[in-house]
Amino acid sequence: MTSTTTIELTEFQSQTPFSEYHPINNATQQNIKGKDVTVEDANPTSALSPEASPTPSSLRIALTILQPCLVNFFSSFSSGIITVGLPAIAESLSIPDSLYLWPASVFGLTCGATLLIAGSITDLIGARNVEIVAILLLSIFVLAQSVSTSGIQFIVFRAMQGIGLAIHIPASVSLIAAGVPEGKPRNFAFACYGLSQPLGFSVGLVSSGIMIQKAGWRSAFYLSAAGLFVAAIPAFWILPKVKGNRQPGRSLWTVLRKDIDWIGGVLASGCLAMLAYVLA
Repeated sequence: MTSTTTIELTEFQSQTPFSEYHPINNATQQNIKGKDVTVEDANPTSALSPEASPTPSSLRIALTILQPCLVNFFSSFSSGIITVGLPAIAESLSIPDSLYLWPASVFGLTCGATLLIAGSITDLIGARNVEIVAILLLSIFVLAQSVSTSGIQFIVFRAMQGIGLAIHIPASVSLIAAGVPEGKPRNFAFACYGLSQPLGFSVGLVSSGIMIQKAGWRSAFYLSAAGLFVAAIPAFWILPKVKGNRQPGRSLWTVLRKDIDWIGGVLASGCLAMLAYVLA
């Protein structure tokens, strides 16, 4: 039998403070002062206890691991294509001898130079949105390389692909850390993530030689771009939502303009680029 006990707050406070029995804040006490408080209403358990975050299913965890690994795989696959097919590409696009090594080296140069700024943007905006943008940029610029008509175009698109990878790296690491439970699953996830890059490069070395000989060097880039587009499609549903450090109520452009140290980032990126260029 359920009964409702009515308590006069003034009488109850004269004996024992109400907060010792029910830890309700002062604002709530002011709202209920002078009113009848029932046992059901006075129980703050549901309001004070945080909601337990649902544990992701094994399938969702597997897809969260697979998606960034696929992006790494196909992005490195294009590097393997260039390593093997650079003579055919240079001959087809009339790349001069002075720029012969740029298609292979400019990718790592732009990626390393913009990594710091990309990490800052990821922290503010949120990893999921940044990852989706990164995959789309990688897909577009790999496809643009396949339709290039000159060596300068190919080198520029290759440099832009490096910027896309720089945006992808911090976002994907954050997503794996947020979407995969600690312990063995997360260790396995980062192991797969690290393996995907050399694996994609190795597969690109082997398969691109066959594809270049049979169908031309552009077909290998078509395959890489298609793989990146396929990896981008499920990203909208599988990737966990990771909130950034942006304060609520502030617009995206305001955050990007004021909360990022663009001067320091550009200086650091420029120094890294110059150092890499001199050492290369």
